[in-house]
Amino acid sequence: MTEILIISHSKDIASGTKSLIEQMAAGVTVHASGGVGDGIGTNIGQIDHMLSEVESDTICFFDIGSSLMNLEMAVEMYEGDHDIRIANAPIVEGSFLAAVEISIGKNIDEIMDELSGMVK
Repeated sequence: MTEILIISHSKDIASGTKSLIEQMAAGVTVHASGGVGDGIGTNIGQIDHMLSEVESDTICFFDIGSSLMNLEMAVEMYEGDHDIRIANAPIVEGSFLAAVEISIGKNIDEIMDELSGMVK
């Protein structure tokens, strides 16, 4: 089953989005990270750590600016066996849609096709 990874500059956005998905699409694995330390931001180390924990193909969502840059670098350095994709879709709406699609058994290609119609 495909997993979801959420990267936000805000801890509240990351944890809130994860909570929404877990309530609406039980059984879907969601990894979320937001903020650096007690502040705001993202870093490659956080993302790399989450990627090391994925157990299947994963769709990644990001919010603004450097979160994409850090996510792209972490995915480039990823040495695991799973298909890791970055979605260019809104972080909340996109990850929610992906979770629903995962919960009904769609594969990563089908989900990425669905997400491609969303405007970020």
